[in-house]
Amino acid sequence: MTQRVARLLHITDTHLHASPEGRMRGVCTDATLRAVLARALADDDPPDAILATGDLVQDETRAGYERLRELLSPSGLPVYCLPGNHDELAAMHAVLDGEPFQVCGEARLGNWSLLLLNSHFRGADAGWLSPEELQRVVDALARNDASHYLVCVHHQVLPMGSRWLDGVGLSNADDLVEVLDGHKRVRGVVWGHVHQASDRRRQGVRFLSSPSTCAQFLPNSDDFAIDARPPGFRWLNLHANGRIDTKVVWLEADS
Repeated sequence: MTQRVARLLHITDTHLHASPEGRMRGVCTDATLRAVLARALADDDPPDAILATGDLVQDETRAGYERLRELLSPSGLPVYCLPGNHDELAAMHAVLDGEPFQVCGEARLGNWSLLLLNSHFRGADAGWLSPEELQRVVDALARNDASHYLVCVHHQVLPMGSRWLDGVGLSNADDLVEVLDGHKRVRGVVWGHVHQASDRRRQGVRFLSSPSTCAQFLPNSDDFAIDARPPGFRWLNLHANGRIDTKVVWLEADS
């Protein structure tokens, strides 16, 4: 019997504030997230879960996380969260670490395991995976108790080709890649942080970044620059045979 495809809605870099009128780079982040959710959750093929990969709140307030919970809870879906450089971990755990939400750890979606990593490094825009976090990946892969693995992290694992942005990526990305190399059941790595979409393959593994639900960064720019692209999100269809089908959706049009 053919197993059902597991469908994951990837949102990232929501940058909410305590106030619903809060803005980042001139964009009302509450309004854009509402628009993204309305578009995604009205899809004819609804998701099984939501993946939110960091920079969930811009102003580090508990109220910002409460706002996120209020916006996502009506979906009735599991919401898998991990922190970015702008997040405040204590508030994030206090508000979001309880069903249907989960902060970091490991989550199962069909015969896939999602490894939800913490790359937050307090006081820095760049990311870092602690030895304990890297060991958690090693241990999860050694258990070999899932058919396929999707690794989820906030900071980019591969360079994006932007001098300024790659200066604040995952500082020990090579350590993570070394862990992942040779594990044939690792099918994909997905991240946020970069406010732009990308899709590459390395040794048969899919490496994906997704656009922000608010403002985007201009790709391939040496210096900081905002792109004209609208808010967006990514669909991830995780097949029982390990294949990943994916599509980025922009609020103005599909891409």
